[in-house]
Amino acid sequence: MEKNTKGNLDDLVKLTFFSDIVKGIAGAKTINEVIKHVMNQIGTIFAPLNWSLLLRDRKTGRLFFKVAVGKNAEKLKGEKVPRGKGVANWIADTGQAVIIEDVSKDSRFNSHFDEVTGFKTKSIIGVPLKTEGNVFGVIELINKLNGKNFTPFELKILSTIGDFAAIAIAKVYYFSALKKIATIDPLTEIYNRRVFDRQFKKEAERCKRYNDELSILMLDVDEFKKINDQFGHPAGDKVLKNLAGILKRNIRKVDIVARYGGDEFVILMPNTPKDKAELVRGRILSDIEECNNAGAEFPFKVSIGLKSSGPDNVDDLLIDADMDLYKQKTAGREEHNY
Repeated sequence: MEKNTKGNLDDLVKLTFFSDIVKGIAGAKTINEVIKHVMNQIGTIFAPLNWSLLLRDRKTGRLFFKVAVGKNAEKLKGEKVPRGKGVANWIADTGQAVIIEDVSKDSRFNSHFDEVTGFKTKSIIGVPLKTEGNVFGVIELINKLNGKNFTPFELKILSTIGDFAAIAIAKVYYFSALKKIATIDPLTEIYNRRVFDRQFKKEAERCKRYNDELSILMLDVDEFKKINDQFGHPAGDKVLKNLAGILKRNIRKVDIVARYGGDEFVILMPNTPKDKAELVRGRILSDIEECNNAGAEFPFKVSIGLKSSGPDNVDDLLIDADMDLYKQKTAGREEHNY
């Protein structure tokens, strides 16, 4: 009777922790937050010697260790699981949870990672992470601190935790995708005009408040229509993607580069005087020239307008940069015609 009472109390404690973990998972805003909360609480609830969370690589489909905790667990992080081998693969392939009391008697067990870590696996409990029937990960616990076997009740709790974690991770993926759609240009994978306009307002206000200088580079591809007409729109798309890559590698982390529309791009450079912005313009032009000389599939040139301002005229900065772009483009045509 006393033994049953103690077991019931242990189960009640586990349910209390379970309530906490569900609340924590529901409030997580990033995948790392979800995983961190799940792994911390698993250690408290189940007291395993080692425990890990594995995810499927979206390109290869192979499981890899996203997080591993316990003896020599640092050797596992990022390690890929051999295809078709081990308990984790079995869980991922079947979508079923499992308790294995003695791995030496189970053909599904593979000792590869014991050899990597020097750890001796005796028992395993594991559950799949899945949404809409698709398994994208596995939670796996190995050996209990007290040497006892995992129980069916613990498997039920872990399965439910896995279900909530899967829902939370899927939710984060969903909102991340929505955010990307709202902020990132799908072709060039840089910010879109909506993000730029919002950031320009913020930086203009900061410029006024702290008496800073703000610079803008506005550029477009020379004779872009001719590229599309001569080589087709896929060629034009490649040019825009190549240009976006050149712009990204020539700016600082604090700068904002965005596709403003069509073949027009803009770079916002906070706390940057004109002479510093001029250096960036020069680097971009040199980088494009080097790419063309190196045998770019579709060579191209750009015109770049540049304007800098302190707090007095910062609201007109975008218009002024656009006007300078027009001057640069006109000067380029006249030079070419001459």
